[in-house]
Amino acid sequence: MWEVWIEDHYIQGRLLKTFENKEAAVKFAKKHIKYKYLAPHRHNNKKKKEFFLEDENHMPVGMIIKRP
Repeated sequence: MWEVWIEDHYIQGRLLKTFENKEAAVKFAKKHIKYKYLAPHRHNNKKKKEFFLEDENHMPVGMIIKRP
């Protein structure tokens, strides 16, 4: 299960939508979140994967997370 989160000036953020595959999550994020870079988290492993959606100044504006 892949989740798309957007930054909303709170610590946790806001869940936009969940998807079955990564490609659909990235396509949705491109359409609804204005980001320039997709950066993987440095602690990714086989079960949990996180990707930061960053703007042109490399500030995070959202995340794509795979839940086990």
